[in-house]
Amino acid sequence: MCERPPATSVEEVRFTSVFRYGSLLKAIGSALSPGRIGIGMVVLALLVGGGQIWDAATASDSMTAPFGGTVQWIEGAAGKMMDATVTLDPAAFVEATRDLLWGTPTRLWDSGHRWFVILFGIWTAAVLAFGGGLLCRLEAVSVATNDVARLNPALAMVLPRWPSFFGAVVTPLVMAGVLSLMLIVFGFVLLNIPAINIIGGLLYGVALLFGLGVAMLILAFIVSGLLLLPVVATENCDGADAMHRAIAYVVAKPLTWMLYLFTIMLGLALGLLLVGGVATFMVALTGELASAWVSADLMNHAAVLARNGELPEMHWHTRFTAGLIAFWTSLVNWAIGGWVVAYLMAASTRAYLLLRRSCDAQDEREIWWPGLIRGTLAPEPPQTDRDPQG
Repeated sequence: MCERPPATSVEEVRFTSVFRYGSLLKAIGSALSPGRIGIGMVVLALLVGGGQIWDAATASDSMTAPFGGTVQWIEGAAGKMMDATVTLDPAAFVEATRDLLWGTPTRLWDSGHRWFVILFGIWTAAVLAFGGGLLCRLEAVSVATNDVARLNPALAMVLPRWPSFFGAVVTPLVMAGVLSLMLIVFGFVLLNIPAINIIGGLLYGVALLFGLGVAMLILAFIVSGLLLLPVVATENCDGADAMHRAIAYVVAKPLTWMLYLFTIMLGLALGLLLVGGVATFMVALTGELASAWVSADLMNHAAVLARNGELPEMHWHTRFTAGLIAFWTSLVNWAIGGWVVAYLMAASTRAYLLLRRSCDAQDEREIWWPGLIRGTLAPEPPQTDRDPQG
């Protein structure tokens, strides 16, 4: 007779160890650091400044400003994503994500703003390569040491490796662009000339393979693009290696990544409720108390200026004071935007560390440090002195 195996009982379950995706929500608190919010505000200022310069230089009465219209489109798509997250509506979440990631560039491209898509896309990648990479490195060090990360060591790592962060963001898009250019040349040479277009028709199957490559690269960037900067910040690898690792992990654990992505958006919605609610209450309370014995027109004028509205004629000192109040009030909104940038970088870094653990069983605390070989956790070989005459 076969002996029955001994009974196994479970006395307790450590949910933080079993269901580790909940640690993504810790990014809400870590992004509240004043230093990280400041970095996020600088990133936003560079992006908004570049976009407004483009609109001022190129927009006309017959042409809608591309950056201004894009901001409104992104705000609408992001709002739909958060609503779908809060209401637990997966279909609406997928649709809003498609509108944000795919609809934003295609809408601009179809409307004729193609140079804006290319040049402002490069500018965005360059800004995120520094600011986003710095925020990702700070979060990776914070997770690895379970302590507050210092800015100077993170800067020392990010500044000389800015090309790697930039390459991680643009590598899949550059590869897709090269394949797209080859398809354009294929069509112009082999499908545009009479008689020769027969050869183009015979070789159209090859063109479809190139088209498949373009589609896969774009889809890979959309699906795993949020992980590219964290890979470089954590592993100190180059752009091509970062793309390979991010795509490999997402393909290996697609459902896990979707769960992480949903948790990130849930944390964004909850964080905005918290941060935005506190900021709104602070502004309203300050305005009510500060204007208790002051003319109500001053605060009303400041609110109009904050919305870029027109004011009636008034004394210069009243207009100037209202402008200063509107400036400080708008700075609060910029701080909320800076928190959003810091949170997304922190949450995506935690998501990469968790995804790496799920695929390779590698602890989240194991990241690259100075003294290790780039792209690995192996120590650098000791330097040996050589005889100059040997």
